[in-house]
Amino acid sequence: MKATILKKMAKKVIKNPKRIKGYVDNYLGDFNPKRININNIIKYKTFFPIWDACQIEITSFCNRDCDFCPRYSDRSGVRKNENGHKVKKQMPSEKVYDIINELEKIGYRGKLRFGRLSEALYDDRYVEFANYARSKDLYLKEFSNGDPLKKNLKLCAELDGVLQEIVIGLYDCKDENEICEQKKWFIQKFKKTKVSFSIPQKNCLFRQGSKVYVDYADKKKDVALLNPCLSYEKRYLLIRYDGEISLCCEDDSCSFKVGNVFLQSIAEIWWSNRHRKIIHDIRKKGGKMKYKRCRECYVEMEGFNL
Repeated sequence: MKATILKKMAKKVIKNPKRIKGYVDNYLGDFNPKRININNIIKYKTFFPIWDACQIEITSFCNRDCDFCPRYSDRSGVRKNENGHKVKKQMPSEKVYDIINELEKIGYRGKLRFGRLSEALYDDRYVEFANYARSKDLYLKEFSNGDPLKKNLKLCAELDGVLQEIVIGLYDCKDENEICEQKKWFIQKFKKTKVSFSIPQKNCLFRQGSKVYVDYADKKKDVALLNPCLSYEKRYLLIRYDGEISLCCEDDSCSFKVGNVFLQSIAEIWWSNRHRKIIHDIRKKGGKMKYKRCRECYVEMEGFNL
C-alpha cells in the first residue's frame, strides 16, 4: 500500500519536472532525514519535517513579572486579566496525557518541556506528568526560574534523574560571587540530571508584549524585516495551556490561528496546508510582511543587557 502511494507521487513529479522546485520550496524546507517519518509522508504526502522540540504548557501561572517577558503587557485574559492580575489556569490532566500519547503515536521521541511563558514546576502534577513522559521515551529538558526548587527540596529529589536536563535562570544575583553560590547550590541538588544556567537579564531580546518592546521597539528601524525568518529555523511544537498552537515563540497570542489540539489532532494541524503555507511564506525574502505579527517582530535584532 505504501509503495503504491509513493509510486503515484513519483509519477506526478516525472510527468511534470517543474513540480520538483515548488515541492522542495514549499514542503521540504530544511530537510533532515532524522525528522522524517515514512507514515507521515504517506498520509500527508509531504516531506515537511516534524518539529525539533515540543512544549506542552500545563499551567498559565508564573510567580514572577519580568519586564523583559512577553507576559508583561498582556491584558487579554491569557496571561493577565484586564486589571493586570495574573491568570491561573491549568491544562486538564486528561488532555496532557492525550497529547503525550499522540506524540508517541506520531513517532516523536525528542525534547519535551512542560513550561512555556510559565513556571511549570509550581504545578503539583508536574512529577506525575514527567514520569509518564519518560515512560514514552521522551527527552525531558525543563526551564525554570529556580524559585519552586529553592522552596521545595523534596521536589529537587523527585526530579533528579527524571529530568534529563534542566536550565535554571539566575534572576536575582547581584555579582559573580552570588552567581557562583547559586550554581553550586543547584548542582548539589541534582546528581543525575544535567544542570545548566542562564542569566535572563543578559542579552535580552525585543520580545512582543515585554516592557522593553513597548518602550523601545517603535524607535527601531529594522531592515531585517525583509529577510527570511531565522527564528523558525528551529521548529517547535508550542501548545498553550488552552490547547491553542503558537506558530513560534513570539506568537503567544496564537494570532495565526493554526489550530487547537483539543479540537484537532497534532498531525492534522502540523501538516495542514495552512501551517505549511505560512512557513513557506515567512521563509522567503519579504514574506514576513504578509503577517501583522511578523511585521511587528524585532526578535532577530541585537540583544541588550538590563
